[in-house]
Amino acid sequence: MTAAVMAEELGITPSRPVDSIWKTVARLVKLALADPDRGWRAILLSCSVFVLLLGEVAAAGRYSVVQKNLITALQAKDKALFHRGLRNVGRIILCISPIIALREYAAGVLGMNCRTSLTAYFARKYLMPQKPKSDSQAAPCPYYALTLTGEIDNPDQRICQDVGHLVTSGVSFAQDVVRTSLSILTFAPVLYSISPAACIGGIAYAVTGTVVSARSFGRLLGVYQLRSLQREAHLRYTLIRVREHAESIAFFEGGAAEFSKFHGGFRNLLEALYQSVLVATGYSMLNRTFHWATFAVIPMLVGPAYLDGRVEFGVISQATMAFNIILEALTLAMHRLESLSDLRVRLQRLAQLDDALSLPPVSPTTGAMAGTIPTDGVLLRFEAVTLRTPQHKDVRPKVLFEDLSFEVLEGQSLLISGASGIGKSSLLRAAAGLWGVAGSIQLQRSEVFFMPQKPYMFLGSLRDQLLYPQVDTSSASSTRLEEVLRAVNLEELIHVGLEEVKDWANILSLGQQQRINFARVLLQPSIRFALMDECTSACDPENELLLYQLLQQHLRGYVSVGHRPSLQQFHTHALWLRRSTPTTTTEIDFLIMQEFQEKMIDKFIDCIDKLNYGILWPEPRLS
Repeated sequence: MTAAVMAEELGITPSRPVDSIWKTVARLVKLALADPDRGWRAILLSCSVFVLLLGEVAAAGRYSVVQKNLITALQAKDKALFHRGLRNVGRIILCISPIIALREYAAGVLGMNCRTSLTAYFARKYLMPQKPKSDSQAAPCPYYALTLTGEIDNPDQRICQDVGHLVTSGVSFAQDVVRTSLSILTFAPVLYSISPAACIGGIAYAVTGTVVSARSFGRLLGVYQLRSLQREAHLRYTLIRVREHAESIAFFEGGAAEFSKFHGGFRNLLEALYQSVLVATGYSMLNRTFHWATFAVIPMLVGPAYLDGRVEFGVISQATMAFNIILEALTLAMHRLESLSDLRVRLQRLAQLDDALSLPPVSPTTGAMAGTIPTDGVLLRFEAVTLRTPQHKDVRPKVLFEDLSFEVLEGQSLLISGASGIGKSSLLRAAAGLWGVAGSIQLQRSEVFFMPQKPYMFLGSLRDQLLYPQVDTSSASSTRLEEVLRAVNLEELIHVGLEEVKDWANILSLGQQQRINFARVLLQPSIRFALMDECTSACDPENELLLYQLLQQHLRGYVSVGHRPSLQQFHTHALWLRRSTPTTTTEIDFLIMQEFQEKMIDKFIDCIDKLNYGILWPEPRLS
């Protein structure tokens, strides 16, 4: 069974072709060297490492000559020559030790420099929104697009762990390649001058071992390492979800179910690891057998010349050292096949992430949104909009709305109402530019604030929570922040301290977090319109009234999604979404609030009539 077939059966994407791998290496190296802040430093450190490797190999070449003379002196029982040899060995050690130390230091700093550049590159592409074509369009968010499509798993692991491991292994392997190349150039002439047969035979032996090991185990190691890496990431994500939803799990007493899920994932990981062990066992057996067999090569090739008196005994030691260095150089890929396979896997994962983040900013749903800035007092306008669910690898897209048109003017407020799951929140996502549409949505996006049911709590101080997302750019004073906290009925947080850093997502209740979100709107004077998705669902009626009154004073208009009848008093219009059956097209009515309330009363009376009919005059049943 070939590695490609096995990878397909395991559900694993095959490794990228060799030429693509080398292109990926070249692209990443170019990124590290092209960094305007650290590129020159990386080039300087690379040159330093190369020069130090030259010195290290030159010292090793000199050491082989000193070792030959030392062994010859022992065989000849020449004390003076022997002591001179010991002094020469000491001098070489004193010379090579600082060279090795400096080379290790320079290589370590080079790795840190390259990791900084690559991590910054991927993190910026992943987190920073791309520049929109116009002010009316939302800036495409790569992290959100990857979440919607589900094509790239664990981008956080790729950015944090894969980059670090790739740089560490890559710098180490690059040093080995340079060192072995210099060693071959240094010791091949030495070995050839001693024994041409030993030189040619050693090269043939090394090449044969490398080809056999690579053909037999190379791709299999990569396949199973990729599988293990993916399953480890999924297992870690299982525990991350437990941490994020600890309270809900505790309420349900769901620890046993979570353990069962974790145990199943861990069992799958062990299966992949066991298969890796089987492959690694065969590879190690071949590798060690090949290594032990080399001990007999030099005695067989050079021993007869010594026995015939044609060479000194020290020549055997020198030839052995040269042969071993050349053999180690030529079998570098063979000995490091497992780590090279892991390096290839991480290159593949980073290449996939870079390709996904380098795609042109396209809408995550079928169709295109022609966004323009509204005029004539219009805050939001939908024109002939067709909305579909996003493309996802596991879910087939479906049409939510067709030919939807309405507008919200200054001074108006819109309540979107309808059954759960009908697509109310999806309309807000489309308006915010997170989902693309066919048709036109007109909105001044730079003046819009989105308020979800569960606000995002930034990792930082209380001040950071209030100023998010303008944490570094806002000039609001502490006095202003305290005024806003009092305005949204969160005066108790003032005593905690604006600079206090806590896990606010777990400390604050959902109702308090929702009031923090309202405080954010009040602290951004440029905001004049809000999109709200059940943003007061955890607030009591008094706080809900207070918050909406603050919005009406601060904003020119807003759109809310909600179910509670109490929300009707805060809105001038309603968008009523309804569907008679799950397969029928959604019916949409844009109504002034009074008309909507009358329809709700009629619907309520109709439900009561149906309920009374079922109770007072039940349908006859056959006995």
